[in-house]
Amino acid sequence: MVSSEIEDLKREIEALRDEINTYIEYPEIFKEELVDSSGKIDILINKYMSLSSK
Repeated sequence: MVSSEIEDLKREIEALRDEINTYIEYPEIFKEELVDSSGKIDILINKYMSLSSK
């Protein structure tokens, strides 16, 4: 079960990384989106690290 959660988190993190890469091209336009996506990716990475250490 943990491995499927880890895989789901990997997919979510990758999707957010793609979003951030898109937004970073125009940071002045997408400032709010960058902040929001960055916060989400931080949370997901922390969950990923927690599950990976089990």
